[in-house]
Amino acid sequence: MKPDLLAALDEAALRPRYSLVFSLVAALLVCELFDYFVVGYLVSAIAPAWHLTFGVTSVMLLSAGVGAIFGALAGGRLADRIGRKPVLLAAAVLCCAGAGSLALVPEGDWRAFTVLRFIVGIGYGACGSTQFALIAEYTPRARRTLITSSLGIPAGLGLLLASSVVSVLFTRIGWRGTALLGFLPLVVVALLAWFAPESPRWLMTVGRPEAARRAASRILRLPDYDQAAVPSMGAGTPGVSLLEVMRESRPFWLIVVVQVMLGSVLAGVLLWGPTLVAQVFSVTPQRAAQYFIGISLSALVGRVAFTWLPHRIGRVRSGLLVGYGGAATLLLAVLLRDTYWAGIPALFLCLVAGQFFYDGGYSNLTTYAAELYPVRLGARAMGVSAGTAGIGKILGPLVMGLIAGANNLVTPAVTQQAIVPVFLFLCACCLAVGLAYTFLGVETAHGVRHVE
Repeated sequence: MKPDLLAALDEAALRPRYSLVFSLVAALLVCELFDYFVVGYLVSAIAPAWHLTFGVTSVMLLSAGVGAIFGALAGGRLADRIGRKPVLLAAAVLCCAGAGSLALVPEGDWRAFTVLRFIVGIGYGACGSTQFALIAEYTPRARRTLITSSLGIPAGLGLLLASSVVSVLFTRIGWRGTALLGFLPLVVVALLAWFAPESPRWLMTVGRPEAARRAASRILRLPDYDQAAVPSMGAGTPGVSLLEVMRESRPFWLIVVVQVMLGSVLAGVLLWGPTLVAQVFSVTPQRAAQYFIGISLSALVGRVAFTWLPHRIGRVRSGLLVGYGGAATLLLAVLLRDTYWAGIPALFLCLVAGQFFYDGGYSNLTTYAAELYPVRLGARAMGVSAGTAGIGKILGPLVMGLIAGANNLVTPAVTQQAIVPVFLFLCACCLAVGLAYTFLGVETAHGVRHVE
């Protein structure tokens, strides 16, 4: 008996167009992460020049996290109603426009800077709720765990790109020239608009079988299937409520806890990290960026490792490594903060090691929410996932700023005093990630969903 279209999608081979679209989404991810995290280097340069306090600097850094919450929830809702592709394209344009426009902010106008970062966050969050769902829904089941996890690698490249660009070009083009680079990804957005079809699985959920067949044949090499047999998955625009995602409490709270805690660690380290390194080690922003190349390389290695590990040992066991491994390295950073190994601060080496776990672990997490829920809830679940990550992106920089003292100017003395409480906070966040996977983990590797 011939399979129906849904079964054929799971048994399909990949076409060259799939590889092209995947590469374009990967390139967009690199650019998004560059746009999102390069601000840490921009702020490390302008905070002393604009005489900013830790409180003002924290607002500038966490504004994108606030925007990401609104963008992720709105993007997920829209993507489940009108489709993955239009929401992804609009969100990417918004992210690029906000990032590039930072270069036009008047000197000292931190409020305009904050508003533009909020816009970047809206676009970033909406992209996160759609691009991962789109790739997960394109990909045949047998390859899904490995391929979707690999989307964490280009994100790691985005961090490396931010560090490398600043370390090489910052003195030549300044912080405004660096910000202008945010407009460049619009070229990738235009190519995606031309080559990427809509998700055939989503088209089936809204009762558009002919459009689903056309989209599927563009992106995949389908086996012989019964064209008369299209699964009855819905008709018209589905009415999807956030309550439906929350109703399955175990996967909902698993995603919320992991994303908030891991987002806090990653945003705290990557947004405050350049300033922290510049102040603690008394170096320029360019030199701090050179330090962060090592941290970014560790993140990239971690992304590769946690692309492969879920395929071998599953998502839950990989998550346990992320949480408990990250907590151990951050605790070591506290215990060895005054120690040097071969002339290199042990604190910095612990940051390098920790980045392998809490940054690399995002490869394990990128499409986890979409795998935990059915297709009709996929983008909404990814919206919840990206939105709660946005909460973490607020919580991390905010708590670190409060620990340092919101009214204090950004100075080496204040930063030194904050080292121990800041790293203990980050350690506790990683520990919470490990505990969430321990008690709430649901395995989805290889298309199999079961409770550990």
